[in-house]
Amino acid sequence: MIRSFPFLPSRAAFAMLLWVLWSGAEASTFTVVNTNDSGVGSLRQAMLDANGACGSNRVEFAIPGSGPHAIAVTGSLPSITCSLIVDGYSQAGSQMNTRTPDQGGLDTVLAIELVGSGGNGFLLANGAAFYTVTVQGLALHGFSQPIAGNSNLAGNSQVNVYGNFIGTTITGQALAGTGNSSSTLRTGQSSAQVGGIQPWQRNLLSGGANFGVLIDGPAIVEGNLIGTDASGTTAIPNGASGNGPAIRIPSNRANIRIGGASPDSRNVISGNRSFAINIARQSGASQYVGLEIQGNYIGTDWSGLHPVPNGFSQANAAIFGGGIQVSGALADSTAAIIGGFGPGQANLIAFNSGVGIIASANGASESFDSRANAIHGNHGPGRANIDIGANGPTPNDPEDADGGANNGQNWPEVVAASQVGDQLSVTYRVDTSPANAPYPLRIDFYLDAQGGSGTWLAQDSYPESSAQAPRSVVLTVPAGARALPFVATATDADGHTSEFSPAFDVVFETDFD
Repeated sequence: MIRSFPFLPSRAAFAMLLWVLWSGAEASTFTVVNTNDSGVGSLRQAMLDANGACGSNRVEFAIPGSGPHAIAVTGSLPSITCSLIVDGYSQAGSQMNTRTPDQGGLDTVLAIELVGSGGNGFLLANGAAFYTVTVQGLALHGFSQPIAGNSNLAGNSQVNVYGNFIGTTITGQALAGTGNSSSTLRTGQSSAQVGGIQPWQRNLLSGGANFGVLIDGPAIVEGNLIGTDASGTTAIPNGASGNGPAIRIPSNRANIRIGGASPDSRNVISGNRSFAINIARQSGASQYVGLEIQGNYIGTDWSGLHPVPNGFSQANAAIFGGGIQVSGALADSTAAIIGGFGPGQANLIAFNSGVGIIASANGASESFDSRANAIHGNHGPGRANIDIGANGPTPNDPEDADGGANNGQNWPEVVAASQVGDQLSVTYRVDTSPANAPYPLRIDFYLDAQGGSGTWLAQDSYPESSAQAPRSVVLTVPAGARALPFVATATDADGHTSEFSPAFDVVFETDFD
């Protein structure tokens, strides 16, 4: 008889445990004591020594004299081959950020500035062994890739990026004279943690010539300012040269979260030249599983009250860029989830120069599920807050047979509505045949106080038994909310969300004779 011992770790887990124990025992600290590009006491030498004494090592800074201290890097720094923490906060005079996203921008004080000459900064080497690299408390600019995970062997490394200013001056108030020629950060196939819910973990990621953050593997991006200065009020755009987005997610990526339900997870993604987030199509099949975009401010300052738009007007008056662009194929039922119905999960997408959420017209596979987001004040053709064909407002078609981006989902047609107190009575229909979309349909109603959308009000489920027929419901809206006027979206059971319906004015009634 063969006995099973479910409590025993797998060979891989056991090997990793041994590696962790071994690497912890071998940890060493290598100290940078000058601003030379090479030689004894330099950053380059400290990294070479850390690679040579492979373990869970640290590089710290103890450069004498009043700071901040700038290190001019010629070419590329050595690729990192073992677990390593590079800690700019170890330098005297530095101060970790103390502010949460609700408290404003960053009060970080950095004391070490790395000035590149077009090469790579901290690049994780490709290798078979698992290792973790953390880069924190530094200002970096002038590199092709200031920080980059490895380019293959997904899951074989972890990169953590905490408390850095990447692409700006050391004060975070302006674009650095030597900007980053590609992106501020590329995660590679490594698992990545960019920022975090602790104030000291928040990064400033601005001024990337092409992209801001390029996500190639599993990643959590939270708590950062992306495209603004350190105050979170003024634009320092990513994509200023290459028109790339602030965050780009290429094809076939899984387990990515941008933002989160906690206010401390909120990213401010504003002031960028192109889109805030691009979910991109590349050659071949494009599938995204476990992609969530939640709780972010996109197109506003840190407070969510003032415009810092993404996108720009071109010379021919055409608008380029905006909020979130979906141009890649998404697996049905596991598509990109933008927002959510739980506390703090909805995104604020406002004031952008282009559309709030747009799915390109490349094919039927472009899809997203928009949930309870506050989307208002964006610019573009017609109802510019959701566009599922990159062609402005799309009229409904008979039985919803058209297909296209987000399956061309028809929007709800409101027949009548009235409100008494917090009770909203609505009669509506959705002209979608069960042959053309999976039921039930989720119907979301939004306040339209600023044109196009606003605060999420309520939700209804449109069953297959009611398909294409008028349905009357009484919905409870938030206390004190006046649904005047309102708009609605329809989302099929596979997560394809429609554009917003035209605004419908509510008839108000009193609850007394």
